[in-house]
This record gives sequence, structure tokens and C-alpha cells, in this order.
Amino acid sequence: MLKRFASIVVAATLAFSGLAFTTSEQAEAATGTFAYSKVNGLNIRTAPSLTSKVSATMNKGQRYTYLGKVGSFYKINYKGSHRYISASSSYAYLKASTTTATKVTTSSTSSARTKLVAESKKYLGTPYRYGGTTTSGFDCSGYTGHVYKKAINKSIPRDSRSQYSNSKKVSKSAIQAGDLVFFSHNGSTIQHVGMALSKTQMINSETGGVKYASFTSGYWAPRYVGAGSYL
Repeated sequence: MLKRFASIVVAATLAFSGLAFTTSEQAEAATGTFAYSKVNGLNIRTAPSLTSKVSATMNKGQRYTYLGKVGSFYKINYKGSHRYISASSSYAYLKASTTTATKVTTSSTSSARTKLVAESKKYLGTPYRYGGTTTSGFDCSGYTGHVYKKAINKSIPRDSRSQYSNSKKVSKSAIQAGDLVFFSHNGSTIQHVGMALSKTQMINSETGGVKYASFTSGYWAPRYVGAGSYL
């Protein structure tokens, strides 16, 4: 009987205060979900029971990584151990962190822009060809479409007018490398597109082939209509 009781105690100890997290618990932690306290002095317990030992307390706004729900308690990672707090909406709440997702998104977008710039420069000097979409010759939208597909495997509309209408519009002050910049010769219809390398310079396929050009001065400046992003 004593041996059986000892086994139960050991099992409880491993279940409630072990340092090793299971795969599912690690997955929960990876999502960045936190358990917050709504009050000062919220009890942090060693087991999911109101009769269990209180090992510490949480104050209002304090948070710990959420590892799942056990009955009427949230399981949390408290300094490397499993601990429990009340899951009552009067005392605690859950909130997913957006920080990790934002960092990943930002990093991914930054990587895509770098790839687009690097790919675009590979074709400097390629001749202009009306209707061209290959390295034997590009028209303006054939060039931008080719760069996007090769660099980040993204398909964008074929012609400049559609590339503009389907893009997410970007203000001139917010243009970044990889965004597309659009122009009109008649002041109304989109007739040309290039890819921005900075807030002032683009790379595009025009008369003379693929080349660098300014879109804030010179020939293209007065013909500028707007910018769009597919990132």
C-alpha cells in the first residue's frame, strides 16, 4: 500500500511540476499564447486544484506562457515548471502574441525584396521587345512579371494596367525596393511599369532595353501615376 502511494506521489510530481514539456506543450508555447492576470495577487498553484499549494502570485497585467487548459485552470510555464492559475474570466484571460508573427512576416518580406532586387539586375542590357516575356527580349510588364516569377515564384498579371489595378497601392513616400511603379504617357491609362530599387530609382525595360532610371526626376517623373505592391 505504501509502495502504491509512493508511485502516485511520484506520478503527480512529474505531471504537475516536471521541467520537460511535451511536444504539444512546446507547440502551444511556439504559438506565443499567454495567460494574463486581471487582478493583483492571483494565486499560482502547483496543481490544478484549489486545495493545492500556492507557490507564487501574479499581478494585474503579468503574463506567463500558456500550455493548455486543465479543468478550470490554465497550465502555464512558470520559471521552467508547470504551474496553474484559475481560468475564471474574472481573474485571468488568454491573448496570442502577434510579435512573433510580425517578425516572421517582416523577415519574409525583407527576404523577398532582396531576392527581387538581385534577380532584376541579372537582366540589365536585355533588349526591349514588344510583347516579350523572355530573356531574348522583354516589354515592361513582361520584365516585371518574369522577375517576380523567377525571384519569389509569384505570378502577377501580364500587362502593366492589370498589374497596377490588382496591386496593393503604396504611397510614394512608402515605396520600397521590390514595389512596382506605374506611369502614363497620356495622363490617364497605365502604359508602363518598372520595379523600384529605392524611393527614387527603378529598373525597367524600356527603349534601349533593361536599364536603371529615376522615377522622381527626368523623363519618367511627370509621367508617374502611382506604386503598388505584391508583397
